[in-house]
Amino acid sequence: MKLKKTVCFVLSCILLLLSCSACNNKSSQIEKMEIEKVDTYSFDFIGGNNVMPITGYHGPQTYQYSAKGQSIPDYFSEDFMKMVDDCGVNIIVATGVDYTTKTKYAKRLLELGNKYGVGIFIHDTAVNSSLDEDTLNVSELDQQINQYLNEPSCCGLYIIDEPANSEYYLEHEEKYISRYGKLMQNLSELDVFTYCNLYPITSTSVVEKYRRYLNEYMDTCPVKVLSYDKYPFVSDNSLKYADEWILNLSEIRKAAEAHHVPFWSFIQAGSQWNDAQAHFDTQGYFPEEGSFDWLVNTSLAFGAKGIQYFPLLQPYWFAYSATEPYDFERNGLIGAWGNKNRWYYYAQEINKQIRAIDQVLMNSKNKGIIVTTDKSKEHFAGCEFLLKENKWRELESASGNLMIGCFNYQGNSAFYVVNYDNESAQNTTLKFSGKYKMEVTQGAKTNLFNTDELDLTLCAGEGVLIVMK
Repeated sequence: MKLKKTVCFVLSCILLLLSCSACNNKSSQIEKMEIEKVDTYSFDFIGGNNVMPITGYHGPQTYQYSAKGQSIPDYFSEDFMKMVDDCGVNIIVATGVDYTTKTKYAKRLLELGNKYGVGIFIHDTAVNSSLDEDTLNVSELDQQINQYLNEPSCCGLYIIDEPANSEYYLEHEEKYISRYGKLMQNLSELDVFTYCNLYPITSTSVVEKYRRYLNEYMDTCPVKVLSYDKYPFVSDNSLKYADEWILNLSEIRKAAEAHHVPFWSFIQAGSQWNDAQAHFDTQGYFPEEGSFDWLVNTSLAFGAKGIQYFPLLQPYWFAYSATEPYDFERNGLIGAWGNKNRWYYYAQEINKQIRAIDQVLMNSKNKGIIVTTDKSKEHFAGCEFLLKENKWRELESASGNLMIGCFNYQGNSAFYVVNYDNESAQNTTLKFSGKYKMEVTQGAKTNLFNTDELDLTLCAGEGVLIVMK
């Protein structure tokens, strides 16, 4: 897989050099835009607002079980945390380690986070379970969270996954948004980052209900980012649910902009979750690398300011199988056995690209999306962020099957060009209204060009950042 990407990158570099044979010629002047305020958020511990949060959901647990004559590894170890750090994940959420009942494990996790530069969201039932009339007041919360909040690696509190309301997932009354309002308001007064993750929209038939759900959440629970999950590769690597993926990006971005917060997107690390804890055989491994990258890069092109991988660590019941005791390779960047799965390497590779471009994307305002083919535009039906013409500012045209995020980066244009084909590589040509200087970052490598026509070779699902200078 790495050889495939290397070949794509080398070919792209050759095309870029050919397209820039007159690098020393005089370039056209960029017409500056007004610098706009950007809704963005990060954490000082991982580098501040120039560094994109890259989170792993479902971290170290205190399970006690064995299989095939072996016991699970120690997740509260330097080996495990180094594995997380080496992958490029800089925050862990949903550890399942409650500070109140498993204090020593929570403290150990914070210590490891301090050493390896990985932020931790603390789960604390003394905070989360006190709701409605029993919600702790500001003073009580302050006393409770000061036990751990001053640890450098503590980025905030994990509150709830997928809260509901009376018309959206109404059967989960114990998780109704209304129960969390007072708690979230009190924590907001202490300026604590509170992590909550929302349900996705399931179809166009419930758009109005979903919008009310988002608005109730944002109006009730003061949060610094809007997080949601959607996993579109249900049975294979095809894009048959791409319209649902784009619908979710569109609705979440719209709500985030209305409430002036950034949004974080979840990325599917494997498949065939098993919340029912049933025993069944694995039906293939997906998403493949092109599909995995497609999820990341379409999110970035839409303006996401955070990427989240699910699951980071495979829960052991996610590995249940019918004919074998377990399948530790079915999902998770890291299998329940402590093994690195294929998605670990996919994430490690694309996280290098994110690290090379996050300073730009974290400080850029998305101005719209270009989709270059009518077939792909079918996935964007009703999306108000789709630009009517396949051009924006200096960019006059682009060939191939592309999705292009158009950004205002501190007054200059920036384009995040994504191969919308998640299965095949393609060549593309971008034509500009004049000869411009531009920085092109592909495969975590940045080169400067001066051209009016840029040729790129893109691997399946790959993204390339172009910043006009």
